[in-house]
Amino acid sequence: MKVQHTPVHFTFDLLSESHFIKAIKHHQGKMALLADKKVASLYGDPIIQLLKEKEIPCPVITFPSGEKQKNRRTKEKIEDALFDHHMGRDTLLIVMGGGVTTDLGGFVAATYCRGIPYLSIPTSLLGMVDASIGGKTGVNVPHGKNLIGAFYPPKALFIDFSFLSTLSDHDIRCGTAEIIKHGLIHNQKLFYSIVENLKEWQQRDLPFFKTLITESCHIKKKVVETDEKEGGLRRTLNFGHTIGHAIEQVENYALSHGEAIAIGMVVEALISHKLGHLREDDVDAIHEVFKQMGFALKLSEKVTIRKLKEAMILDKKSAQGAPRFVVLHAIGKVEPFKGAYCTLLDDILLEEALGWMIAKFA
Repeated sequence: MKVQHTPVHFTFDLLSESHFIKAIKHHQGKMALLADKKVASLYGDPIIQLLKEKEIPCPVITFPSGEKQKNRRTKEKIEDALFDHHMGRDTLLIVMGGGVTTDLGGFVAATYCRGIPYLSIPTSLLGMVDASIGGKTGVNVPHGKNLIGAFYPPKALFIDFSFLSTLSDHDIRCGTAEIIKHGLIHNQKLFYSIVENLKEWQQRDLPFFKTLITESCHIKKKVVETDEKEGGLRRTLNFGHTIGHAIEQVENYALSHGEAIAIGMVVEALISHKLGHLREDDVDAIHEVFKQMGFALKLSEKVTIRKLKEAMILDKKSAQGAPRFVVLHAIGKVEPFKGAYCTLLDDILLEEALGWMIAKFA
């Protein structure tokens, strides 16, 4: 299943969305709904009721919420639950939840009975604009984040804007971090639309968020359609993530993904400036927007240069045993580096940037 064959449907009411109704009504086989316990309690019943009305049995498989559940043990438990319900290769898995669930559920679908179709219904802003788009699935391991997984896109993706009203301010911030990233790497206008409309963002103005989400999805979808297996351009989506993922690992996921990559983007913007590309006032603008949005931008005493460098060794962009970084040329534009879209850093510069980060955000 190629990324470009995954339709994305935007709606304000999933249960009346014609493509969703058609997908479940026309499926010839069994179904199962996968969600964490929190999402299942909030949103599961209406979907199950809809399926009951159409006389479609659909067991609900749940797991505890949180990034720490995104591991091989949870995946195994989900697979065992599917086997217990006698689910075969004709099963359609409905994956509903935030980025943890869509990553985990997609990986289950990729490997269960050597691959079953699934529908992705992201309920978090982060899931809508990032985790669900592009076909990346996977789990975390002690050595790092998302190191085991597969490229396996859903049969269809459904983004329901009504879920936004149920999210916490923290969840909104985390998802917005990825929208900001999309603006920084490929769309200057998107970045400044956030900077210049912070009041609308704070008030959760729905038309404003609809525009942010649809534009952000368009940017990511266009990138992954160009480079499905992350051999070049798709690496730009990792801006802020080389350091951000390392922070998450060192902090043992006490920091959310959005908080970690916000810090990562500020530091990688500084690196871009130190390399002679991004202007210093642009670095300041990136830092300022995160502060204005209320990001904590705070690291614990666990974070050291040595631990961060160790965590970055297994970053998926690494080469020659060293991490590579996406570099901004300007807001809205990345340095191509002859099609690699990332570069190795002098160790002195890397340690200088990490030291600055620890001093700034301790």
